[in-house]
Amino acid sequence: MINDFLKKYQEELISEKIQLKEDMDLLETKIKEETKFLDILEQSNDSFFKELSPRDINAKNNEKAAEVRLIIEDLNSQMSLKNNQMKFYDGRLVEVNALINNTAVVNKPVIEKVEEKKEEDNTLTENSNVQETNINKENSCDIVRSELIAQLSNIKSLILLDPYRAQIELDNIISNI
Repeated sequence: MINDFLKKYQEELISEKIQLKEDMDLLETKIKEETKFLDILEQSNDSFFKELSPRDINAKNNEKAAEVRLIIEDLNSQMSLKNNQMKFYDGRLVEVNALINNTAVVNKPVIEKVEEKKEEDNTLTENSNVQETNINKENSCDIVRSELIAQLSNIKSLILLDPYRAQIELDNIISNI
C-alpha cells in the first residue's frame, strides 16, 4: 500500500520533471532567439558613420536593444528558478527511490524468517539437509527473480517518462548480476 503510494508519487514527480524540462528547453530557445536579435540590433548600431554624425542614428534600435536586454534578464531569472525546481524534483526523486527501496528491504526479512524456520525444521537428517539446500537455492532464486521482475517493471514504467533514468537503472541491475 505504501509502495503503491510512493510509486504514484514517483510517477507524478517524473511527469512534472518532464514538463519542467520542456519548459526549460522552451526558455533556452527564447533566450537564444532574443540574444541573436540583440546581436543584430547592436551590429546595426555599429555603423561606420556613427562617429561622424552629430545625432543618434538608430535611436529606435537603441531603445529596442534596451527592451531586449530586459527581456533576456527576465528569461535568465526564470531559467534559474526552473533550475532550482529541477534540483528540487531530482532530490525528491532520490528520496522517493530510497523509500521505495527501503520498503522493499523491510518486506524482505519476512521471507528470510520463513527461510530460517524452514532451515531449522530440515536439520534433522542428512538427507533433509540436502533437500534444505535445494529448497533454499530455489527460494533464493525465486526471491532474486521476484526482485528482478519488480525492478524491471519499475524500469518499464520509467522508459517513456525518463529514458535516462531507465538506462541508469538497467545499468545498475546489470552491474549487480
